Amino acid sequence: MIEKVTARAFANIALVKYWGKQPGFNNVPATPSISLALKSLKTITEVERIRSGKDSFFLNGSIVSKVIYRRLVEYLDFWRNNKLIDGKFIIRSHNNFPTGAGLASSSSGFAALTVALSAFSRRKIGKHQLSRFARRGSGSAARSIVGGLSALPIGADPAARLLLSGDEVPWGMVVIEVEGRTKKIGSREGMELCRRYSPYYRQWITLANKDYRKMLSALRRLDFSRVGEVAEANALAMHACMFASRPALVYWSPATIEIINSVWQWRVDGLETYFTIDAGSNVVLLCKQEDLKEAIRRASRLKNVRSAIKSLPGGPAEIIELS
Repeated sequence: MIEKVTARAFANIALVKYWGKQPGFNNVPATPSISLALKSLKTITEVERIRSGKDSFFLNGSIVSKVIYRRLVEYLDFWRNNKLIDGKFIIRSHNNFPTGAGLASSSSGFAALTVALSAFSRRKIGKHQLSRFARRGSGSAARSIVGGLSALPIGADPAARLLLSGDEVPWGMVVIEVEGRTKKIGSREGMELCRRYSPYYRQWITLANKDYRKMLSALRRLDFSRVGEVAEANALAMHACMFASRPALVYWSPATIEIINSVWQWRVDGLETYFTIDAGSNVVLLCKQEDLKEAIRRASRLKNVRSAIKSLPGGPAEIIELS
């Protein structure tokens, strides 16, 4: 009998954003999304079955908060209630990048946990079903299950599908960290605030669907310029919806705006790179792989930049050790 499983998953950064949930469903996105998994942003999760006691969770060596604890127990209970697993578990998870800071740590975290739990399952679970299960923990985790360039459509119970494997993607990303602290308002709460109080929320949903179709078309042609243009505009539209919420939901810092202006100037100067920003102040650049080094050099010279990390595309979530 398996007693301990270690799994790895890569965080993904959305080119077309998932922002909003369908009310009354099992964590079903209100917008379709497309993302790229990043090899440099990874979560390693160890799941160990225990004979007695209660579930325990550790993140980066520390006991998780009560809020996260309840969310994780609820997720394990979903597996137990569906008679996929039984018993209690100790879960130890480690991220090699800032957690809860707008770099999609929940995507890799729940994807790694999902894959690890599948090893304890009483029945074999296919990748599409694992993607659905991961989505119940975190919407973006559905995409980290398949990795590479992946799409998560809308629907009653959607699963992510692979568009291009990591090895087939000719681009990379530069993750520019300006803030490493956990954000005060998490994505789940932020989505609900926008749904209830932003006058632009309905327009955002309509626009996100249009951007999804535009991005799929651009990706079929591997049109880097068009991919970058749609990704950048989509990120700005999502944040505009946040800004218009009442009260306003503003994740950006002055450094975020400085990076945006710098990227626009770099394109004028001949370096074709595009930015995207999740629900946080950190910025991620989409680049051709031959331009990654230069983008890092320029980003590292900006004020208030804590780090600039190059990443090639990452693969699917997977089990790396069984015992």
